[in-house]
Amino acid sequence: MSSQEFTHDPAAAIRDIMPPEVRRRSRLMENVRHAYVRTDRDALIEQHFDCLMEDLVERREPDHPETSEERAERLEGNIMVVIGESGAGKTTAMRRLFKNSPYAPGYGIANAHCPVLTVRVPSPCGVGELGRAVLWATRYQLARSHLPGPAVWGIVRRRLQALGVLVLHLDEGQDAPLAINVDERIKLRNLWKALLVDEVHPIGLIITGLPGIEDFLHPDRQLVRRGYWQTFERLTVPADNELVGATVVALADIAGLNVGGDVQQTIVPRLVHAGCYLLGITIEEIHNAIRFALRKNAIGSAPRKGEPTLDLTHFADAYAFRTGSFAPWNPYLAPDYAAIDVTRVLARKEPLEPEAAPTRKPRKRKLGGIA
Repeated sequence: MSSQEFTHDPAAAIRDIMPPEVRRRSRLMENVRHAYVRTDRDALIEQHFDCLMEDLVERREPDHPETSEERAERLEGNIMVVIGESGAGKTTAMRRLFKNSPYAPGYGIANAHCPVLTVRVPSPCGVGELGRAVLWATRYQLARSHLPGPAVWGIVRRRLQALGVLVLHLDEGQDAPLAINVDERIKLRNLWKALLVDEVHPIGLIITGLPGIEDFLHPDRQLVRRGYWQTFERLTVPADNELVGATVVALADIAGLNVGGDVQQTIVPRLVHAGCYLLGITIEEIHNAIRFALRKNAIGSAPRKGEPTLDLTHFADAYAFRTGSFAPWNPYLAPDYAAIDVTRVLARKEPLEPEAAPTRKPRKRKLGGIA
């Protein structure tokens, strides 16, 4: 082993030197982050995943072993596509699904031989780069670094079969076709379809990505027809107020905090706007506010009077700390919070109006040439 390699856990070393109060707060935050907000969309992706697995293992003649030719006759490809904006919570939902599904035992555990493999699609990437990313996720090292894309995917198919992988989950799948031309896109779709209809070891494909991935898949009617499609919608106010309010109270309770005031009236509308109307980002905002509340409760040599609480000031302080924006641009403080652009950071003054392009006086033409 090289002297430059480390076998210990660097995060554990940091935890060991943390003061007791910091370790206690960190442990509480781990519990808060571990909690999962289940919604109706989780039930739907479970149903889609169950159907995908059933399609993969069902036989036409259950009382007789299938030959490769008989299997080829029934193969049409099985694909599941989950679409949503960045921050909608797709990745968290899918990983939670796999970890709790009886069809994915040992998911995320090294050498557990789980039939489901998740690969984060690199960005940007082409056909070969994506294939290498899949191999890397299986701990496979290519002997040659300049293999063409189709050859790499041939190795991918054999590798997945050797590991007993039945489902390949490509997370952020919209990044795959970004940097490739039309011909390469066709090639990539065909390579994916080859996984789905492999006569010896068909693979189910799950793609999670931004809106637009359907445009990449749409030209192949077989992929569209055999797919299970789902979108993660944006939050709306007041329809989702109860869900978000209950989430604030539940996560605060895990951290040992009471929630002050009327949550659905004073916190939720501003919180949802700060979270860009996306569930994943909204939950991150709650996490940040809880951490601030825990830190403030621990400040000082004497305990604070009364029960520790989570209120609007903690959300505002956490937002200011994260973005560096002043109060007029803080959605938890501004009177007209819905007008705040929460994608801005370091907002300390109104953005300057773009300068008008200088007008050029038309040149006078001279006889006998160009002026």
